[in-house]
Amino acid sequence: MKTRLSVIVASYRRCDELALCLEDLAAQQEPSFEVVLVLQAYPPGAADSIRERFASRLTLRVAEFSEGLGTGGARNEGLRMSRGEIVAFLDDDVRLPPQWTAAVLACYADPTVGGVGGFANHPGHYGPVRNAVYRMLGITSNRYKIDWGGFNVGPAFNPPGIQPAEWLLGGNMSFRREAIIGVAGFDEALGSFWLEDADVTHRIIKAGWRVVSSDKLVVDHFPSTVNRPSLRTQALERERTRTLFVWRVIGDQSFWQLRYALRLTLHAAAMAVVGIAKLDLMIPLNVIKGGWEGYRNLPRFRSDSTSRLSLRFEESADVRG
Repeated sequence: MKTRLSVIVASYRRCDELALCLEDLAAQQEPSFEVVLVLQAYPPGAADSIRERFASRLTLRVAEFSEGLGTGGARNEGLRMSRGEIVAFLDDDVRLPPQWTAAVLACYADPTVGGVGGFANHPGHYGPVRNAVYRMLGITSNRYKIDWGGFNVGPAFNPPGIQPAEWLLGGNMSFRREAIIGVAGFDEALGSFWLEDADVTHRIIKAGWRVVSSDKLVVDHFPSTVNRPSLRTQALERERTRTLFVWRVIGDQSFWQLRYALRLTLHAAAMAVVGIAKLDLMIPLNVIKGGWEGYRNLPRFRSDSTSRLSLRFEESADVRG
C-alpha cells in the first residue's frame, strides 16, 4: 500500500522537545502516515529509546548522524528516506492539534496545490502591542509574502481561511513529493540554517504549483533554547543567507541591488528598535554586516547553489522501489 503522508522531523539534540512532538503525532485522528526522524548529535541509545516508546503507536523510520547536517541537509535526508506522496516538515519544538494530519491531506484534494503550510503560534510570547509594533516596523505582514525588496515576511497572528502564500514556514509546511523532488529539494548552499523554507517554496511556485496557507494547520511553537544562538548571531547569519535568496527572487529585475540595499536598511532600522528593547545594539549592526558579507560572497554562493540544484535529487533505493 502506497504511503499517503510522510511527516519529517529533523532534530538536533532536543530529546525532550522531540518526545512531546511525537506524542502529538501519536494522538492524531488521521493515523495513516509515517514519521521520518533525522536525529543529529543525539546520545548513544536515543534512537532505540524512541523506538521503544513510540513504535507501537507510530510508523517510524529513523536515521542517526553524529554531527549536525544543517537544516536543509537534514530535511533532504528525511526527504530521501520518506515514502509519502505528501511530505510534511515539522520543527521538533512544535505542538500539534489532533486534526493536523487530516487537515494537511484535505488541502491536497486540489491537484494544482503543490505546497500547504500553516501559522506557528507562540503562546505567551507575542502580545497585541508587540504584534502591532512589528507590523508598523515591517517585520510582519498580513500573510506569507515576499515584498518589493525580496524579503520574506509573515503574519503575526493566524490569517483566517485558506490564502495564497509566497513562502511557507519551515516548522509547519508540506509539499507534494512530485513538486519538491522536481526542484531538487532544499538548497544546502544557503547554509546551515535560515530561509531554506522560503527558498524551496519560491522555487516550487516558479515551477507552476499553487502554494497556500490554511488556518486548519495552526501549531504552537515553544522555541527550544537547545542549539539556539543569540539574537545578534541569528541576525548576522540570517542576513548573510538572505542575500542569495533575494538574488534568486528579484535578481533578474532592474536595480535589484538598490532595492535590496534599501530594504536591508529599513530592516536594520526596525531591528534597531528591537535592539534597543533588548539592550543589544549589535543586533542591527549585525543585520548590516551579514547583508554585506552575503553580497560580497554572492558569486560563490550562486555558483555553489547552481551546481547543487542542477543535480537530480536522488532518493533512496527503498523509496524508488
